[in-house]
Amino acid sequence: MRRVGLDIGVTHVRAAEVELSGKSADPHARGTLTGFAQVPIPAGAVVGGDVLDVPAVTSAVKKAMAAAGTTTKDVVVGVGSESVIVREIELPELPMDQLRSSLPFQVSEMLPMSPSEALLDFYPTSHRVDGAVGLLRGILVAAPKGVVSQRLLAVEGAGLRPRAVDLNAFALVRAQTTSEFDGRVVAFVDIGARTTSVAIIQDGEPRLVRTLASGGHDTTDAISSALHVDAHKAEEIKVQTGLGNSGPQPVQGAEEPITTTTRALVETIRNTFVYYTSNNPGGAIELVVISGGGAHLAGLGQYLASATRLPVRYGSAFARVTPGKKVSAESLRGLEARVAVAIGLALGEVA
Repeated sequence: MRRVGLDIGVTHVRAAEVELSGKSADPHARGTLTGFAQVPIPAGAVVGGDVLDVPAVTSAVKKAMAAAGTTTKDVVVGVGSESVIVREIELPELPMDQLRSSLPFQVSEMLPMSPSEALLDFYPTSHRVDGAVGLLRGILVAAPKGVVSQRLLAVEGAGLRPRAVDLNAFALVRAQTTSEFDGRVVAFVDIGARTTSVAIIQDGEPRLVRTLASGGHDTTDAISSALHVDAHKAEEIKVQTGLGNSGPQPVQGAEEPITTTTRALVETIRNTFVYYTSNNPGGAIELVVISGGGAHLAGLGQYLASATRLPVRYGSAFARVTPGKKVSAESLRGLEARVAVAIGLALGEVA
């Protein structure tokens, strides 16, 4: 069985086709990456995770699918907008089809929007009994219909068939979770261009998901403003300088904007960890796994480790897949931290 995951980000569309080699319900099932491509998106076409220019995104999706050489038009589409609500809740135990149909009535007071304006789903993570009543604890996902429909329009415009819509944070975890993490509490932090996803898992199950409204391009913007250079040059300077001038060729005047924006992002990440720990006594985070283009800022991993007092390491999107004959190792070099979402979407179970 082959599936295609389609990650529509702020700067790129990434398409990954995976052929599963085990049962789809197996959380550690491995697969073969039979096709992959990434295509840039024009600036402003996607803002804050929301598709604003459907034709531009449709064009990028077509190019990505063609370059990947995919063999199916059925795709799993990711969503990760700041406007998507993700919250851990507890609900009375019901068969899953009945529970999902009752969500609009059970969670209406928790949402900043009318349930009729949102697509709702519930991801169960644990079960307990309170007296004679069974309760399911899990993660509620509420995505504004407008956010999802714009993505689907762009995908369908490319002649594709969306089989499912999945949360980017779930895909991020799915691509990188192996049996190594069984029995552990691990925080996955994906630093994108404009948003950062934080997903904390316990024994392989998501327990908290947050989308933070900042990413690597906030640092690029700060450098551009401070040094009066364009975005492309600012990105080069960011890579050369690194955090605390730890890059290969530090540029004078870049250290302060890099430090200021990175400190703010790391503090928000740290506060998310503190919130989780305070609400989950006895379930302290043991490891932080970082990914995303913004994670490659020199010195960031060490700074995050120091701020959180936790071990930090880079993740790999290829933890559960092996490149196939049509996908050269050279074409994937340097992408280990950038393609986890697309691969995780392809690895997801489709009803």
